[in-house]
Amino acid sequence: MPTVTINLPRTTFVSSAMPDNNNSFYPLLYTGTDPNFQNCISLLEVELPTLPVTTVDSAILQLSVIAKSGDAPSPVVVNKVTSPFSAATVTYNTLPTYTATTSQISVTTTDLFKAVEIDITSLVNEWLNGTSQNFGIALTNNDGATVVQFANNNIVYEPYFPKLTLTYSEAPSDNTGYNFAYAQLAHVIEQIINLYPTNVITVFTRGLTASSVTGTPYELFKSSSGTFGTLFILDDVGQKEAIPLNAIAAIYLGAGSVYNPSITYLTPSGLAPGFDTNLLSAYHEYLPVSTEIDIFMGSNIHASGMVYKNEYGIIVLSDTEGNTPIFIPVLNANVILPAFSTTSSSKTGTSKVSVEVKAQ
Repeated sequence: MPTVTINLPRTTFVSSAMPDNNNSFYPLLYTGTDPNFQNCISLLEVELPTLPVTTVDSAILQLSVIAKSGDAPSPVVVNKVTSPFSAATVTYNTLPTYTATTSQISVTTTDLFKAVEIDITSLVNEWLNGTSQNFGIALTNNDGATVVQFANNNIVYEPYFPKLTLTYSEAPSDNTGYNFAYAQLAHVIEQIINLYPTNVITVFTRGLTASSVTGTPYELFKSSSGTFGTLFILDDVGQKEAIPLNAIAAIYLGAGSVYNPSITYLTPSGLAPGFDTNLLSAYHEYLPVSTEIDIFMGSNIHASGMVYKNEYGIIVLSDTEGNTPIFIPVLNANVILPAFSTTSSSKTGTSKVSVEVKAQ
């Protein structure tokens, strides 16, 4: 079954002792009763990825426990937020409404510096099938005696970041390598739209005459019966330009762009045997991260750089710092020329990254 893990970067907590303060800059999420902050409620915005299903088999919230008061277990409850809020501005006096769910966990002193897991599958499926609107999660601890401090992204140490892992099943008839590759591309494009909304990006396309389209990311259009979007729409000063996924040879985020480490990728599972599945696995195994390559898409589109990411269906070229990344769906590649060398410039971080349409 495919599995995808997403980061939850927009989190905060509110405090009854400081009812007008926004605490989103804190590295910890206080949940419960604290001597200084008094009653504390943690809030998490949850941005779900585009999935080819309307229900998941499991949704596991992972929270790292950094501190806990008292020897008795602390009962932490996951609540469904029922009105809008922004983690960057919310305070105790502007606390959104919420209702308790059956998802909860007892945090003990043995959980310190470990990730506890809470099953929130029912809540996530409500969001996916439209039963409830996704306004996020509130964490409460109403024992009146203890407080639990969970890590958030401000703690800097990535293994402690709050995460949500989704696992779902796909219909066997749709579980082909080709479908997975395009679902992967759609999944990445959705994140590019959210993470780089003002970037002037270039999409290189294959065809009888290779070309490129430039604009700001606008939308990934999905039909009413579709399982994921298939038309990537750019906005070029008001002109909407629609590019089908199967025509995309490369996506360049523009000069000065940097790879965002919060980007997630789908994980294949149980793909139907066949050439397309074999091709995805071959690309994944043949090109180790840090390999310098030249890659040709069609006869006129050429990209070069270091393999920064090699996920099933997509290669990302960049330097060691993630600068000016280029996303390349492997099914539209024609020739790849790896330069296996222990003295590669990628070792020093000086790898040059480029993509171009050569003159006819």
